[in-house]
Amino acid sequence: MATNKPADLTAEQIWTVEPGEKRSVGVIHIVILALLIGIGFVVGSFGSISFPLGFGVNFFWTGIAVQQVGSIWFGLWGVLAGAIFPFFSNAIAGTPFYISLAYIPANAVQSFLPAWAFRRFKADPRLRSGRDYLILLAAMIVSSAFGALWSPLVVLRSFGLLTTDSVPLFIWGWFGGNVVAGLVFNFILLKVLSPVVIRTAAFVKKWLA
Repeated sequence: MATNKPADLTAEQIWTVEPGEKRSVGVIHIVILALLIGIGFVVGSFGSISFPLGFGVNFFWTGIAVQQVGSIWFGLWGVLAGAIFPFFSNAIAGTPFYISLAYIPANAVQSFLPAWAFRRFKADPRLRSGRDYLILLAAMIVSSAFGALWSPLVVLRSFGLLTTDSVPLFIWGWFGGNVVAGLVFNFILLKVLSPVVIRTAAFVKKWLA
């Protein structure tokens, strides 16, 4: 008996706007933005409370999954959410507002780079090849390395909040806390949920729609 099962999409098709396909910004994207901020606040606060190092730096930061998976699926909406929700999750840990404000470049890069890499190199968010895994891992490492250098060296040291001896601990804490949590959650979320997400109206092929 014939079935109407939709044809499987290739990685190229996932990111390509087909002729006649209409994609535009809609209410669904505003809802997604709000939802990601809310989820990021909850899971980011879990890391801030459960594995704190100090000043919003954690040994295991679960919020990284919202930043990186959210931006891969939802483009700039995910990037924007990834830059906003740490203000709330950091506040739970008692991080001053001005510190969270100075963290924006780190959080923006951590959100943006995986989204850019998947779109630039046409990686499959369903993680169907070794290449897809490698692109994700590289984006996670590079973006977290930037955050780990920016936040302790540029932000915390500039405000006189770290001693010279404590800087390496905060660098490795930020980097390891992001990468380890990313290894646990990013791969699982993308592998399990991407087949569904990429077929929804909320999925962003370019950057806004």
